[in-house]
Amino acid sequence: MYGLALCGICRRPRIADKSRSTSACPYCGSTEKTKNLIFFFESPDQETVREALSQATGFTKPDGSEKAARIADADPYSTMVYRYEHCSDLEGKMEILAEGLTRIKGTFTLEDVREVDPRNAEKMVSAMLNRCIISEVRIGHYKG
Repeated sequence: MYGLALCGICRRPRIADKSRSTSACPYCGSTEKTKNLIFFFESPDQETVREALSQATGFTKPDGSEKAARIADADPYSTMVYRYEHCSDLEGKMEILAEGLTRIKGTFTLEDVREVDPRNAEKMVSAMLNRCIISEVRIGHYKG
């Protein structure tokens, strides 16, 4: 069962999975107990709840051709960097980085990681190796 509720911190409407004990707000990142949320719409179908959210916020879908053109014109590298910068989960960041750089470059180096995250490049590569997210295919060259 899914429900539409307001975040207790930022007060923005969001969707929560009622079968989980906690729910994280996609806007501010705060985590709340699901039982403490006040739901003003519920449905077993997540798509129905998404539609209710879009109606509640006044969102209208762009026509298919515009969206398809934006996706086709999107730069894969800048899209990966955007996803990386906006991900709050460390494991998720590592997966985005490993998959993205592998897809774009084939194999990547520490310098490629440093372009995305200059402060934490060495730590990220080390952590990705330790978690077997990437492997070193040649000395200094990695693949996800």
